Amino acid sequence: MNRSLIKSTAKWAAMLAIGAAFTGCSAGYSTGDTSSVLLIVAAVNGGSPLKSDVLTKNSIFNDQVELAIAVRFKNPNIDTVPSIPNAVILDRYEVHYRRSDGKGVEGQDVPYAISGNITTTFDVKTSGTDPVVIDIVRAQAKLDPPLRNLQNGGGAIIVSMFADITLHGHTISGQTVTGKGSLQIDFADWADDTN
Repeated sequence: MNRSLIKSTAKWAAMLAIGAAFTGCSAGYSTGDTSSVLLIVAAVNGGSPLKSDVLTKNSIFNDQVELAIAVRFKNPNIDTVPSIPNAVILDRYEVHYRRSDGKGVEGQDVPYAISGNITTTFDVKTSGTDPVVIDIVRAQAKLDPPLRNLQNGGGAIIVSMFADITLHGHTISGQTVTGKGSLQIDFADWADDTN
């Protein structure tokens, strides 16, 4: 066999291998679940960090945030007329907390993870979002370490954490969907408003 034929054959083999590799590539969002739609958390708390007061006038309250939700077809070529089988019903959510310094023991470094039920439906759209409100920090978390340790500090100690939110739902036709978002929370015993 001459050198030119060997080089030509090697080039073709390499090109076929590259082509085969590319045909197997798909975006994670297109293979992560079986639904025909994406559940997108477009914004949490309007994109702003949350200031959480661990003690307000000697009382403790839940902290709630608004999520901006969008439902889009995975295939952008589908005409997005409201499609009942593809509408998404949210069932529940989970919130897990983490810190940037790597500390993550629940009940010691971060609050315990929470979950909650929600029932609301979103249609598939080409633009815009719809709101849903969830508890991001429950009052119980402020009665346990590490948040309890911040009480009566007058705002002198601030601990920043991140809340990772996962929404779980399904389409009307029964396909499972999930959406994720994150929020920075600055915890402290912020000064009470005297008004």
